[in-house]
Amino acid sequence: MVSVLIGILIVSQLICFYFILLLNTKLSKFKDLEIRQDKLIREMDDAISVYLLEMREENDRLIKELSNVKQTEKVTVAKQNDAMIETASTLMQNNSNTEDFVMSSKPVVPKNIVKNAYSQHKSMNSASTLDNNDSQKEPREKNDLLTFEQQVLKLYKQGKSIDEIAKITQKGKTEVELFIKFHA
Repeated sequence: MVSVLIGILIVSQLICFYFILLLNTKLSKFKDLEIRQDKLIREMDDAISVYLLEMREENDRLIKELSNVKQTEKVTVAKQNDAMIETASTLMQNNSNTEDFVMSSKPVVPKNIVKNAYSQHKSMNSASTLDNNDSQKEPREKNDLLTFEQQVLKLYKQGKSIDEIAKITQKGKTEVELFIKFHA
């Protein structure tokens, strides 16, 4: 009887050691998984921060180039105006009847500047027309009260494309796409 009891105790101790070993291996697997997830999160944060930094640098470069273009266009317009004034003054000196000659006071604006301004004005008008024609969209004042995140999620749930959402919210397509990927 005592030997049977000792045998049962030894077997129960072996079973307990087996379960302890099994629990220990499961615990170590969870720790490894947690470490891998932390590493992935850090890598994603680093990748997103690098991407946002590149976007900021690109935006700064674009703003700098646009300001340089505006300055050169102003200089070009000023030079053209000066050239017109000089030409007019030489014509007036050469012309015997100066009363017939009337100098125009309108500044000359290059065609490409006018074309860009016209296309921007046209696209803004077409966007506002689209906003007014869309019956599912709420009034503009109500959308202005929503945060950017709420607007994006609402428009995405309505089935709008990323391009449409970017135009409506006046944000970049990449920014809208990233937000949808992380929150939808």
